[in-house]
Amino acid sequence: MDIEKIMESPYWIIDIIPKRVPNDRSAAYSKVEQYYLSQPQIMELRRRQAEIIIKLSCYYDIQISFDHGESFVKIPVNDSLEKQFIACIEAKALYISIESPECLITLDGCDTYMTVYTSDHEVAGLLDQIVGSIGLFLWKGIIT
Repeated sequence: MDIEKIMESPYWIIDIIPKRVPNDRSAAYSKVEQYYLSQPQIMELRRRQAEIIIKLSCYYDIQISFDHGESFVKIPVNDSLEKQFIACIEAKALYISIESPECLITLDGCDTYMTVYTSDHEVAGLLDQIVGSIGLFLWKGIIT
């Protein structure tokens, strides 16, 4: 997978909120974000994020990278996947890959959101349903 190329694709955000926060509300968002990054909220959020990937694995082969996309490994869908998400805090990052159709999902440990890079509308539609079923939101990113 060519990480740089796929990151030029349209992207979506899997988030705790339903749309981008206006600039004049960034301080309020920062307080909410800090709340969700603290315990025990971050554990629950990481479990929900892992659940998205677990459900997605019913439809696609999933691979994961712990080194910012340098190498990917197929990881079994079990409690070890959830543990990888829970361990993703602060400086750690996870990259989740679907090869066909091409899709990359990134999670930076210091963020409450995941970014989905894909130009495949079927994947985006499926993610929208999965994300909504666990109480999170999927919204289209703005390419600047």
